[in-house]
Amino acid sequence: MAAGGTKVLLTKLRRESRTRGSAMVDAVLHILRLPPTMPPGVKQAAPFMLYVCELLPARAGRMAKWVARVEGARIILLCHRDGFIPAFASAGFAHVLLYRNAWHLRRILNALPKPKLVHGFAPKSKYPDVARQALQPLGIPYIHDLQDTLVVYYGTQVDLRWLREELPHERACMAGADGLVAHSLEPNEGFRRYGIARKDRPRTLFFPLYCDDDAFAGAVPKVSGTETHLVYAGGVAGSHRDPRQYGNIQFFGLIETLTRQGLHLHIYPSPTNIRADLEEYEALSRTNPRFHFHPPVPQEKLAGELAKYHWGIHIGFVNDAEHKQSVAKYRLCTTLKLFNFMEAAIGIVSSENLWFQSWMITRHGVGISIAREQLGRLVPLLEAFSHEHTTSSLARVRNQLSLKNHIPRLLHFYQVVQTKPRS
Repeated sequence: MAAGGTKVLLTKLRRESRTRGSAMVDAVLHILRLPPTMPPGVKQAAPFMLYVCELLPARAGRMAKWVARVEGARIILLCHRDGFIPAFASAGFAHVLLYRNAWHLRRILNALPKPKLVHGFAPKSKYPDVARQALQPLGIPYIHDLQDTLVVYYGTQVDLRWLREELPHERACMAGADGLVAHSLEPNEGFRRYGIARKDRPRTLFFPLYCDDDAFAGAVPKVSGTETHLVYAGGVAGSHRDPRQYGNIQFFGLIETLTRQGLHLHIYPSPTNIRADLEEYEALSRTNPRFHFHPPVPQEKLAGELAKYHWGIHIGFVNDAEHKQSVAKYRLCTTLKLFNFMEAAIGIVSSENLWFQSWMITRHGVGISIAREQLGRLVPLLEAFSHEHTTSSLARVRNQLSLKNHIPRLLHFYQVVQTKPRS
């Protein structure tokens, strides 16, 4: 096994052993009804909403900030300690409580006053499902929030242990929630794959990730006036990862293809990345003068960084022969980086197999969609596109597709779910 693969495996083993070891203790404490230690102010009687996740997604912090700002809502975040990313936590959370296993989560839920609403974020769905099962029987409505739907990635017949354990929780949340927030077109396909009939599906709010008005970049000098610089921000994977699972974020071929044309590529890895996945890219940036690998940047500062470059890029071409992620996933997905690029007011390059994302980009005139064979001759395509038109479109579109404008739709959905729960 490569060194990077060994490091990833050791990280996973260390986390799993901590979780399992602590679960034995918390199970006993749960049976004895001994409450966990809580920070001051958490148990005050004021109404609050509960956000629950295993892996804190950036969208949760962005949404919480605007919900708290517009409605004045008090929001408490419950997140697994191994999935908490400080760079994604916003001022919208009145308190952040980190749990270490499912039993610890149950102890925290028992110790808290009743929330008026639970909003669970996937992926993954196991721990949000624990909260759903604990609180729904008490009459507390549960909303499930989906951007990436795992059954659309991999189908229902899977050989990975973590997926076999995860999919029943995803299905249970999709079937049993009082409401569902869909950030992409994937959940509808997920309902179909799970065999959840239309009459049995929860009410659904289509709520794309949207732009954060606070992050809108102003006029930022470009890094170069003579050469074209593209930028990607998000997850990356090293060559030690299985390309059948991670081929869409293994960028070594893309780096070679772009820099060979005289283009510069900058990558800002997600704060969620494991250290072992970064090392090859750091080494490559020291030998390829047109490839630049940067440290992760918090959401509130990301658009200002991205604005220094000419184009944002998100390409979904993979090694199709043995890739285990479905074609439907690529057709129906969307990504926060698309809206980060809009916040930065830079044009976007997408691949045509990312159908929904490419449709949004071309419909609003903020970028181009390319075929696989066009990637190797990208320069003339970029030169033919009017930056003046793109800049004008981006200024209009990012205001139109902003959280400030659309958060009232989410607040209305919260109200409907609370007043009209599923029978």
